[in-house]
Amino acid sequence: MVRLTATEVARSFSDVLNRVAQGEEIEVTRAGAPVAVITTPRTRFISAARFRELLATAPPVDDDFADDVRRIRSEAGQVPESPWPS
Repeated sequence: MVRLTATEVARSFSDVLNRVAQGEEIEVTRAGAPVAVITTPRTRFISAARFRELLATAPPVDDDFADDVRRIRSEAGQVPESPWPS
């Protein structure tokens, strides 16, 4: 891990972000003591078992749910076409 002072990071912040985007971790120091680590965000996943557990504990959908969704969609009106078709 590369160590840079807070001043060095401030002076070259865009370059530091580019390095981090390439996978490098950078430790930021102030007066020789580490104060932060700049790294890419970590994606958080849950296991399939935990997802099933969450679904099982969710409140049940009532019988009128589909009707409610249809009503809300009709009240919201037509969704405009995307100006950027994919």
